[in-house]
Amino acid sequence: MKFRSQLAVFFLLFTTQLFSQQLTQTIKGIVVDKDSRRPLEAATISIADDSVQQTVISKADGSFALLHVPVGRRRIQCSFIGYENYITDNVILNSARELELVIEMEQLYRQEEAVVLKAKRNPKLPVNKLSVVSTRSFGAEETNRYAASVNDPSRMAMSFPGVQPVRDARSDIIIRGNSAAGMLWRLEGIDIPNPNHFARKGSSGGGITIFSSNMLDNSDFSSGAFAAEYGDALSGVFDMRFRKGNNQKNQYSFGAGLIGIDFSAEGPIEKGRSSFLVNYRYSTLGILNSLGFHLTGERENNTFQDLAFNLNFPSSNNRSVINFWGIGGLSKEDYSEVEDPAEWDEYDDYAIYDFRTNMGAIGLGHSLQIGKKSLLKTSLAFMNQKITFLDDTLNMQKVPYTVNDELYKNNRLSLASYFNTRLHSSLVWKTGIFITKANYVFEQSLYDFDAAVLKTDVINGDGSSWLLQPYTQFNWKLSKKFTLNAGLHFLYLALNKTNSAEPRFSLQYRLNTNHTLSVAAGKHGRILPLGSYFYKAPDGSFPNMDLKIMKSNHYVTAWDWLMNKNWRLHLEGYLQQLSDIPIVSDLNRTFWLLNMQDGYANEALVSKGKGQNIGADITLEKFFSKGWFLLTGFSILNSTYEPLNGESYNTQYNSMTAGNLTGGREWKWKKNKTFTAGGKVIYNGGMPITPLLAGAPVNSRDPVLDESKPYSQHVPAYFRMDIRFALRTDKKKTSSTLALDIQNLLGIKNTDALNYDYNPDTHQWEYNKLSGFVPVISYQVNF
Repeated sequence: MKFRSQLAVFFLLFTTQLFSQQLTQTIKGIVVDKDSRRPLEAATISIADDSVQQTVISKADGSFALLHVPVGRRRIQCSFIGYENYITDNVILNSARELELVIEMEQLYRQEEAVVLKAKRNPKLPVNKLSVVSTRSFGAEETNRYAASVNDPSRMAMSFPGVQPVRDARSDIIIRGNSAAGMLWRLEGIDIPNPNHFARKGSSGGGITIFSSNMLDNSDFSSGAFAAEYGDALSGVFDMRFRKGNNQKNQYSFGAGLIGIDFSAEGPIEKGRSSFLVNYRYSTLGILNSLGFHLTGERENNTFQDLAFNLNFPSSNNRSVINFWGIGGLSKEDYSEVEDPAEWDEYDDYAIYDFRTNMGAIGLGHSLQIGKKSLLKTSLAFMNQKITFLDDTLNMQKVPYTVNDELYKNNRLSLASYFNTRLHSSLVWKTGIFITKANYVFEQSLYDFDAAVLKTDVINGDGSSWLLQPYTQFNWKLSKKFTLNAGLHFLYLALNKTNSAEPRFSLQYRLNTNHTLSVAAGKHGRILPLGSYFYKAPDGSFPNMDLKIMKSNHYVTAWDWLMNKNWRLHLEGYLQQLSDIPIVSDLNRTFWLLNMQDGYANEALVSKGKGQNIGADITLEKFFSKGWFLLTGFSILNSTYEPLNGESYNTQYNSMTAGNLTGGREWKWKKNKTFTAGGKVIYNGGMPITPLLAGAPVNSRDPVLDESKPYSQHVPAYFRMDIRFALRTDKKKTSSTLALDIQNLLGIKNTDALNYDYNPDTHQWEYNKLSGFVPVISYQVNF
């Protein structure tokens, strides 16, 4: 009844105040050379819309401003002699916030070639031009547009090809059958720890990212065959960039919803030059729980808050830029017992836990143009992360007894620097290094129920180590049709003196303006989640200290067809061969480190495991035009691994198939209101799970699994439909959006392939079920 009342009010607000005047706004920014970041004077910038005839020329410092542009969705194009044509996706121009762009222009094969204004261009091309396969760009508007993404890049990525949905309440990025532990997060050129609230130990997922999409500039998501500058990654890369604030006037945004409140501010520090951008969020997930909607579980309570900022200080000629940025997040999750001890029937009824994650990072970056062809960029950052997990059981007097006590702390000081130069009109060279000093504390105590004793120091590490990653790469336009990228990445971990030399290669062939063929190959390495090195054996030794760097050889072939200026068809086939994955040195065991959901290894391992991911992704996309967009894809895959016995088994993420369908439509209501309806369908063919051991005694604490048949059963297929309704209203000085997102519209409780659930009525372990119907109403105003 409560939800019906909320829904009635929501649609009533949609249908009021429909009449107002035509409103305009400013689009401004800077045009630069993509490689050297040199400002380009006399570039032509215009609105790619026949209904709006407006064109300007960039100034000596590359800046431009399109004034009095009617609000709504706009595509901006730019042309310059000797450079490829540039065009944006359809972005929202609202009445309260100026739109600021950094237009990066790519040189043509030969400088004397003429510019073709109407040439086709894929607006989802990667920001990093050396990422020619398995990569697409995205921005804040796209993140907000997708149904039930709750402004979170990780949840938005569930709609991308090759990404498999796993759980409703988790943002783990599972790509092409790989573990989430293989993901790399990079922010402002610095590799950062897991930037999620409720961060998974030793993995990359969690609940929601600790920075709002309001902070984002165009960024890249990669799912394989990475460019040489990306290291310490096996499965995927999020290369995130913060936008800079408005340097002319102050602008604000406030949002509130069932998930929490969100406030951002931006404006000039020195008008016309430097700027600030800051965002703060505080969660109110308890409101959802009180209404009977549980994103996680009925006995779970979650809170979080985060802060992010970016300060930008360019020189007067835009040839030198300093930026100071930071992120920080605090989150807490606790699980309570069934209140009345008389109702305790199973272990879970009197099991409780307290889970806390804190993460922060601050960074200072400087980019300097050297001459007309070169760029030197250096960044220095300090990062800190702390994760604690205390798992207790209660006696009938509710006195807690420790079952699992974990403390993981790491702080890092990281330096990243690269030099990028154009050696020739067709040859660009980029070389750089990442240097990280990591200090860490890893502690775990675990209760042994068989011996009835708490084992302390199961994991025990306290110290520091260096991680070094030099790289070099070339981008060579062999002709108008062929582009070659080649490079080398080197990964060195001082902790145990292991290393990995990783060559990378890609070749792209443009048949014409519509069709592109690409191939890529590369070796990729990933150090173990650090805590896994510090398993302490009963004799006091650390048998995992000498484990090798995990490795994966990626091979990708891709075909891209720009069917017309708004439609795109993309097909990729891939093969990934994994080696040196930690396993148990026992022919009767089938443990494989990358099958762990999170956490660290607490037994002795050897680097002799192998694996293989093979499959294909097909994507059909309509860029936002004529009021609607579409992104749909389907994947077939086979993800397997080999332990010491040489047999091949499914990995935990071998769903065999996965698919997605995301789309939306906008309708203009009079001149200043826009109504949006969108939807998303995500699917996988059913994740594998290890069966229960037949005949084993049943207890309510832990299921007994048949390790001789790992992941040999598949749970039912995962299917979820999300929808979004939103009303955007533009007024003279404000712009607001009222939205309703519904996760799992059909209320299907999908089967959880990661855990079993004990049924006290049957005294048996059964498949666990995920959450059902979850509505989220939100309101945001810009002013």
